[in-house]
Amino acid sequence: MKIIISHDIDHLSVKEHLFKDLIIEKYIIWTIIEFVKKKISLKLMIRKFASLFKKKGWNNLKELLDFDKKNSIRPAFFIGVSNGRRLNYSLKNAAVAIKMITDEGFEAGVHGIAFKKYKDIKAEYELFKKISGLETFGIRMHYLKKNENTFKFLKEAGYLYDSTLLSEDLNQMHDICGIKEIPFHFMDTRYFDPLKSLGLNVIKKMTAELLDKFEHEKKDYICFLFHQRYFGNDFPDQKAWYEWLICYCRNKNYEFVDFKTLLKRNYR
Repeated sequence: MKIIISHDIDHLSVKEHLFKDLIIEKYIIWTIIEFVKKKISLKLMIRKFASLFKKKGWNNLKELLDFDKKNSIRPAFFIGVSNGRRLNYSLKNAAVAIKMITDEGFEAGVHGIAFKKYKDIKAEYELFKKISGLETFGIRMHYLKKNENTFKFLKEAGYLYDSTLLSEDLNQMHDICGIKEIPFHFMDTRYFDPLKSLGLNVIKKMTAELLDKFEHEKKDYICFLFHQRYFGNDFPDQKAWYEWLICYCRNKNYEFVDFKTLLKRNYR
């Protein structure tokens, strides 16, 4: 079975959110709630608050790149070139991130903001193409936003593929309005939700069961989404889960591929 690892980049710093949204305030409130509910220790709560004052707070891109490279993973990273819906990093920082990713030979694509109007979708496509130097690339919408015209506009704009649909029932690549849609199946934030508080061992068990299910059903691939922000000591459970996932897949002899490889092999 094939494994696709994908990373969405929603944050590259803490300060990008100052006076622009309520991400920091929500982070503080949820940290306090988790501590009160005894889901995290006092030490971890202090560590989480300390991350707000670090120069590279919430930017764990280099560490994640190093880990993926060391483990011979072939991830795809989706980076925004527009702001909106609490994505607020600068185009300059986006360009730096894209270069770091492509210099390692990894796949980079757009974390799309525009999904309603063709001109806005096309503008994001052209801007990403300009600053990345890439001729072909895919897209995943931020917050998985879409409407009845989104896929048609993505095709017309020139995107190679889309990976916005999240569903365990949609495994194979297929066409939507002419664009290749590559669904994904596991998103970290749906499991590591403070309201659910499932716990690391439970999430590992659920992940293993999902992998076993896909393998038993002889599915082509399974795609995981892990946000780069979580590869840090202020999110120990998320980081530990990702490290465990890679080790588990290695031990099961699964093959790591990226989206472009899947397209080249013409899976249907």
